[in-house]
Amino acid sequence: MTSTAARLVLAARNNALWCDAVARAHGIDTTVDDTAWTARTRTPPYYPDAVTLSPDVEEYDLLARVDDSDGCSIKDSWTSLDLSLEDFARIVVGEWVWLDAATPLPRLASSTPRTWQRVTTADEMATWVRAWSTDPEAAAILRPSLLDEPGVHVLAARAADDPAAPVVAGAIVHVTGEVAGLGNIFARDGDEHRAWREAAAAAREVADGIPLVGWEAGASVEAAVAAGCERLGPLTVWLK
Repeated sequence: MTSTAARLVLAARNNALWCDAVARAHGIDTTVDDTAWTARTRTPPYYPDAVTLSPDVEEYDLLARVDDSDGCSIKDSWTSLDLSLEDFARIVVGEWVWLDAATPLPRLASSTPRTWQRVTTADEMATWVRAWSTDPEAAAILRPSLLDEPGVHVLAARAADDPAAPVVAGAIVHVTGEVAGLGNIFARDGDEHRAWREAAAAAREVADGIPLVGWEAGASVEAAVAAGCERLGPLTVWLK
């Protein structure tokens, strides 16, 4: 069994590599080592400029690698940093989660399972993104080129089996070696528990028997736990 500490390292690195894929899709220069992933210039909205990959990274070493002017954001994977003296504020406190491949998913007695399918074309991606967010700024973040990234699987559930039916739920899976990240889970009807359960089942179809990892905040943490996830530990997102 992988220890909780080792699982958290895997989850943080998987998330950092997803941030890397999104940043590179926008032409941003990035670096990664054993202590952190960082971007040299400002990343797209809602994405951090750095993700810590070790609880031992120091504040000033990390800030020296990024543009630490107003708007800088740092994902503190172990909630071990204190950036308040540098005029950063905690804007999100979340939790890393882990779902073993052997953990059974709970049944949803009140809902008929929806069919989830992979998004494979730019047009399908555009439809997925519009369902994920109606905010034009947010909609520009996830570009169709992500479909060409190794290990990236964009998943969509539609209102009917018809390929032209509206997308009503979705998620993104990013396979990175020993784990597969499960994130960007959404449901147009707001039923996060159903969306997490179904997204986890769909993710397992493309994850080839490896654990699922991710992070959630607020009520989404409870949805992940209800789907069978274990809590690994807290994380903090800082914003200047």
